[in-house]
Amino acid sequence: MDQLFHIRKVTYNDAEKIASSPDSIHIHDFEELIIGIKGELDHFIDFKSEKLSSPFISFVTEGKVHNVKPHLKDGEFDIYVIEFKSEFIPETTFQLYSYYHDHANLNIRDAERFGRMVDLCKMMDEENLLPIPDFAVIRLLLNTLFTMIESERKKMDDASRVLYSTQNTTFRNFLRILEENFRRTEGVEYYAGKLFMSVRNLNLICNNILPLVSKRFISKPL
Repeated sequence: MDQLFHIRKVTYNDAEKIASSPDSIHIHDFEELIIGIKGELDHFIDFKSEKLSSPFISFVTEGKVHNVKPHLKDGEFDIYVIEFKSEFIPETTFQLYSYYHDHANLNIRDAERFGRMVDLCKMMDEENLLPIPDFAVIRLLLNTLFTMIESERKKMDDASRVLYSTQNTTFRNFLRILEENFRRTEGVEYYAGKLFMSVRNLNLICNNILPLVSKRFISKPL
């Protein structure tokens, strides 16, 4: 993907063509956000499948192996697909997005709140279709969308506990791969690829976990 940002609305016929293509199981070099307005998806990600029924949100972070198969629901199918490079959004927003590296799918229970999220997608789409789109406006709308998604997720679980647990697991996997390859002169891109994530995501997780590890070690009585 050469663009920093792209958004499109996908119908059932569009999604069916994508799902039936020879290379339907693929890896992205960008971040992707799927907003499921109508219909259902069989989403294969992290080497397991999950059936999603609208309204839903699905995250495909950079480096993930995934595939989708669409299904009509009440005779309808309608989704927004947002694709962007990680550098398109600021660090604070990327921290929200990076959480979903290990939490790909999310069902939204509040219909009114979900409707507002769809409105944000519509505004981004309309701005992106202008002859000269203002990406500052699109970035602001995308930031708002992530903030709303995070607000809904916090209602479903203990945010800090789950976030630390998932990032700690990723960090442990990183240490294991590092130990297995300590004789090799590999850069951070190699290890990020092994973990199916972007370099920015791996750096963020290490920066979040290492201070907590140091604090626990220092505070531990001798």
